[in-house]
Amino acid sequence: MSFEFDRDISESAKAWMKLLGNFGPTVRAESREIKGVTVDECGDHVKTYYDSGELRELAKACIEVADWLDRRAGTTP
Repeated sequence: MSFEFDRDISESAKAWMKLLGNFGPTVRAESREIKGVTVDECGDHVKTYYDSGELRELAKACIEVADWLDRRAGTTP
């Protein structure tokens, strides 16, 4: 089976990956990582890697914050 990031990932997901730091898959599929650029606490741009587990943790954190924002506003998602 052939996997291609540009073909298999939605435009919305790719846009979010670009917004977060121009993230894309690394060359080695077995690493299960994406690589991008983020800004560290000193303001320097650094290469950043996230594996599939870390991406799932990020997704859960975003949902938690979104739910909190909705509760604070007295609404439901």
